[in-house]
Amino acid sequence: MSGNDISWSASGETFNLRVAAVISHDRKILLCTVGGLGYWFLPGGRVRFGESAQLALSRELAEELGHQFPVGRLALVVENIYRDSSLQHEVGLYYRLTWPATLADSDLDGGTEPGHRFQWAAVSELSSVRFEPAGLVPALQELDDDVRHIVLDRHAACEGDNDRINSVPVDGRRVRPVRVR
Repeated sequence: MSGNDISWSASGETFNLRVAAVISHDRKILLCTVGGLGYWFLPGGRVRFGESAQLALSRELAEELGHQFPVGRLALVVENIYRDSSLQHEVGLYYRLTWPATLADSDLDGGTEPGHRFQWAAVSELSSVRFEPAGLVPALQELDDDVRHIVLDRHAACEGDNDRINSVPVDGRRVRPVRVR
């Protein structure tokens, strides 16, 4: 795809449309970091204009890991609202995938993205890893077959309204709230 990333900034505010993979293997989840970043996140990246989310994820995983993965199933829609140097609003589509049996679980360095590193982390121990967004950890530990819409609103929490961090149902199903730590 040759389109630009679906991302824009104006007047101290930034929006990003992100796609990510929750890749599991033996009760572990694959995490990614980039040299000097200081925390781990799920592999993926920005969706480009004119590109479907599934195609974007396939492209990102091929760039980062050097492998083609089967299309996964949508598991989470995450709104991550926070402030760093500006107000950030990221919408992430998180797809659940299983590590292919044809690949060794150590085959993690075939990608072309400079500085990317990967490691497996036990799902039960995710809260002991510096993971961002941290508020997503409970949802990752409790993934099931339902699609969940999660709102991580750390901007509201910074302004003293801690109750605005929540999870809302998709398709009329009830989901448990997710709190940012």
